[in-house]
Amino acid sequence: MSFTDDRVVFRAADYVMLGVMLLGSMGIGLYFAFSGVSQRTKVDYLLGGRRLKALPVCLSLFASFMSAISLIGIPTEIYSYGTMYVYCLIGQGFSYILAMFTLVPLFYPLRLTSVYEYLNMRFKSRTVQLIGASFGVMSTLSYMTVALLSPALALETAVGIPLWLSIVLVGAIGTIYTTLGGMKSVIWTDVFQAFVIYVGIFTVIIKGTMDAGGFGKVWQINKETGRIVFDDISIDPRVRHTIWNLSLGMSFYWLANHFSQTSVQRLVSTRSIEDANKVYLFTCPLVLAFVAVLSLTGLVLVAYFQQLGCDPLAAGYVKNKNQIVPYFVIHTLSFFPGLAGLYISTIFSGALSTLSSGINSLAANTVQDFLPWFLRYRSEAVVTTVTKTLVCFFGITSTGLAYLAKDFEGPVIQVGFTAVSATNGPLLGLFLLAGLFPQANYVGAVVGFASSLVFSYCNAIGSLRFGYSTKMLPMGPTDRCGSGNASSMTVTPGYTFTTTDDVNGSSELTMSTTLRNMQEMDALGLPQRDFSLYDISYVLAPVIGTILTIVIGLTASFISNHLFSKTTTPEAKFLFPFCRRLWYSDRDVLDTELKFRDQTPGCGKLTAS
Repeated sequence: MSFTDDRVVFRAADYVMLGVMLLGSMGIGLYFAFSGVSQRTKVDYLLGGRRLKALPVCLSLFASFMSAISLIGIPTEIYSYGTMYVYCLIGQGFSYILAMFTLVPLFYPLRLTSVYEYLNMRFKSRTVQLIGASFGVMSTLSYMTVALLSPALALETAVGIPLWLSIVLVGAIGTIYTTLGGMKSVIWTDVFQAFVIYVGIFTVIIKGTMDAGGFGKVWQINKETGRIVFDDISIDPRVRHTIWNLSLGMSFYWLANHFSQTSVQRLVSTRSIEDANKVYLFTCPLVLAFVAVLSLTGLVLVAYFQQLGCDPLAAGYVKNKNQIVPYFVIHTLSFFPGLAGLYISTIFSGALSTLSSGINSLAANTVQDFLPWFLRYRSEAVVTTVTKTLVCFFGITSTGLAYLAKDFEGPVIQVGFTAVSATNGPLLGLFLLAGLFPQANYVGAVVGFASSLVFSYCNAIGSLRFGYSTKMLPMGPTDRCGSGNASSMTVTPGYTFTTTDDVNGSSELTMSTTLRNMQEMDALGLPQRDFSLYDISYVLAPVIGTILTIVIGLTASFISNHLFSKTTTPEAKFLFPFCRRLWYSDRDVLDTELKFRDQTPGCGKLTAS
């Protein structure tokens, strides 16, 4: 392999490939807007008439959650910190199993439009519903902002696509087809985008592995550079990634995603409860394979630049590590016109899917949670028009927020996870409090959620600003970089220079005699200072938020029930099925199950004997 002084460039054929993907997404959306598909009611527009099949909904859910953040962030995580991140697969897989035993049997029979309607039904309190919906909207907006901005920032420096152009293209196209086509447009464009994503990542990994000398060489190089690490079993909560905190933290994080509006809205749009179960059953292996392939892409990336003799981050070709993935893609796929554009299309596809799903769910929340009093006596045509207007409004808002946050830096996986977990952890605790414990009341729900939320936000902000910065692994060599673009950094035999990025994006240059000595000097990556909550691994944030909500919520519920001598027991149907026999009589449970089977599509009609 050889290297040139010229930066990699996005060529005309690559722009054509990207244009084909964008036009394809737009075309699908316009088809459902003007093909005569019924969108006369709110249910048709937001839920596809509750007649969608499992497979397209599965692919849509996959495309929505496997965003551009993952496409850029996971390979960068492996490049920066090694392979411990792959233990997230345990937590992700477990969360899908839990979703099948909690979400599906609880939410599907209730025929919800907004997931936060359940909070009103369960606690008989509009206040709890509004609080949950408000912070759910904030969480979705935060996630969409990072999902739109992170690829735009990476593409701007790495391949020369202007930041404003990336944000506006994704924002405008996603907003237009979602506004016009509703849920069916979102679902079927997600199917198309899921196909683009998988084709793109497999193209890169095959070509990159070949260029690096085969999988055996890839593994050997990564082992020599200290990136093959699977044995960190520390129980210290300050260690960034261990087997335990990744398995536990990702279980809570992804279960919180399953309880989000984006996920539940797809769940209840299927034809039957069997199809709803299939959605999670089919999505799980897709997601696990996707994360595994992206992790392998990170290993290929490391080996490729090692073999090339020029690490673009060490040489200064890219400004921060989030730009290294698109740089690698353009470089390794430049041998054939259009292939680089195919992979960049996967990044745009991930951002488009996240945006379209997000603004559709935000419109559903607004109509169902915040405006029911205003729309109660309006015609279906008016309600549908208002909903479309809201979709357009949230699309424009998300685009604007992404551009305003253009100074964002830092590892996108960690920053995105932290921003979302600050809200999603307490929200998950609120739903678990409602579904697990009939003793919980609206007072406990409000107090528990508010207390956990304050703690989670304070801790998230503190960890981003004051938390300990884990050192990156050593970057690759620069001895074969072109002199015209190489930085002033020199690599002296016996020494390794590394750039350490903290979570705020600041950098400092550190030096150690060898990788072994560096690891001995900073054993387990622990901070050399007194214990601080800000140093706790970011992956534990949703666990802490969830537990705080439940513990404080139950305590406040018991106290309020005792003070006011007023205990109300919710109907059995508002608890998770596996909890009903614990708290209710067999007859109450049987009546609830028989009633649900009679009323729920896909279940056989039964009658009590």
